[in-house]
Amino acid sequence: MPAMQSNHRRSVNLRNLGLANRQLAHQSGAGQLTPALERKLMKVAVDRAHKELAEWHTASQEKERFYAAPHAAMGAYTLGDRTLAREIAVEALRLAPAFPDNWNYGNALHFAHTALGLLELERGNTQAAAEHLRLSAEMPGSPQLNSFGPSMRLARDLLPLGFADQVLGYLRECRRFWRMGETWLNIWEKKVQLGAMPTFFMQLYR
Repeated sequence: MPAMQSNHRRSVNLRNLGLANRQLAHQSGAGQLTPALERKLMKVAVDRAHKELAEWHTASQEKERFYAAPHAAMGAYTLGDRTLAREIAVEALRLAPAFPDNWNYGNALHFAHTALGLLELERGNTQAAAEHLRLSAEMPGSPQLNSFGPSMRLARDLLPLGFADQVLGYLRECRRFWRMGETWLNIWEKKVQLGAMPTFFMQLYR
C-alpha cells in the first residue's frame, strides 16, 4: 500500500536526519545550532516537504488523506504556503476521530495543532497559539513521535514571548510518549528554567 511505503520512507528519512543531528551535535562540542548545521537541517526539511505534499495531492481516499495530512500540513508551512497548511491541518483534525486506534492518530493531532499554532502566532494570536501547543501534546503518541520525538517549532517561537511555563508544561507532556528523548528533554527543561533558549536541533524541522 502506498501509505505503508510512504511511512517506511519517512521513517528512513527521519532516522537519517536523527543520525546526522547526533553526529553534528557531537562535532559542535557545545551543542550549538551553528549556521552550517541549521542550513543542513533546513535542506532536509524542505526536500522532505516537497515529497510530503506530493503524497497529499495524490491521496484520493479518506484513509490515504489521513495518513498524508499531518506531515503535509507541516510541509506546506515549511514551504511558505500558509493557506494550504491551514487547510490540511483542519482536514487532519476532521479525519482523526474516524481513526482513533490507528498508528497515525497521534501524528494527526500533534502536527495539525502545531501547524495551526504556528499560523495563529503569525497572526499575533499568542494565547491561541499556546493552546494549540498544549493540544499538540494531548495525544497518545505514535511510532514516529515515540522514536524521533515531537516538533519544537511552536515551543521555540512561543518561548521568547513570555510562555516559558506553557513550554515547560509541553516538555513534561512529551515525556509520556518520547521516552527515548529523556536526555534532550532534561537539557531543554533546565535551559528554559534558567531563562535560556534551547537549540532543539532536529526537532525544529519536524
